[in-house]
Amino acid sequence: FSARAYVKEESVEESGGGVKFVGEHPLIFTFLCMALCGGLCTTESSNLGKMDFKDRDYFTFQMIQNILCFASGLVNALTIFEMGMTVSHQSGNTSHTGRLIMDGGAKFGHLLLAFGFGSFFAGYSKSDPEALFNGKYSPNLLAAALAVVAGCLLHYCKEHGGEGNDNASECLLLFAFSQGIMNGITRRVVGMPICTTHFTGYLTDVGTLLGWCARDGVMDEKFYKAMVFLAGIIFFGLGGVAAKELHGSYGMQAGLISAALMAAVAGGLVPVTKKKGA
Repeated sequence: FSARAYVKEESVEESGGGVKFVGEHPLIFTFLCMALCGGLCTTESSNLGKMDFKDRDYFTFQMIQNILCFASGLVNALTIFEMGMTVSHQSGNTSHTGRLIMDGGAKFGHLLLAFGFGSFFAGYSKSDPEALFNGKYSPNLLAAALAVVAGCLLHYCKEHGGEGNDNASECLLLFAFSQGIMNGITRRVVGMPICTTHFTGYLTDVGTLLGWCARDGVMDEKFYKAMVFLAGIIFFGLGGVAAKELHGSYGMQAGLISAALMAAVAGGLVPVTKKKGA
């Protein structure tokens, strides 16, 4: 017996007008939220320039990356628990789109488009990744955080005032859209593109960089980069652990934790340390 399930059953007929309206018009709500978040992205004005890896504060760089990886891992695992779909990494969705192209593959293709649409805004607005690592305001990351909030809200409205959520729920589009924005920001880090949403490339980089270090017998910059990548993989996985612990009590609304973490980084609320002389 689940208290959350009980609340879900008892509240369907008691939903307010706003909840019911959103739950019955999810696609309109989704496109409106995407438009608003995209508009927020275009307010980007930061341009802190390029920074070499050796000029960064190593702890700050890794900490910010790890927070965002954890946030992404939490959202992604929650969507797996709730709806059996992934919104952060798109390799599987691409394969499913292909193999089911004539038999229900559209829902996977829609997630690809939503993720790409988010990345489009990150590119169009010339998002500045250095704002994240220097404690500056990032409208793009704030837009990604708000898209997660919108996704959680839509999930709630569909669950309590609509037809419920399945593996084609429109809230998945908002979650994928948010991950596309976030990854579109961090991939622009010069000299060391950061991935916060998927880790096949990271795993490859960890292996090759450590292989170079073993061959040359040194622990230089390559080793420290490998440790950044490895930490990102671990924290994404920890997001999944958190989702497992939170899902039973809070369901998809546990994704608001990810939104809060992303918003904190976007607002420059996470303390950072700049390397002396940088």
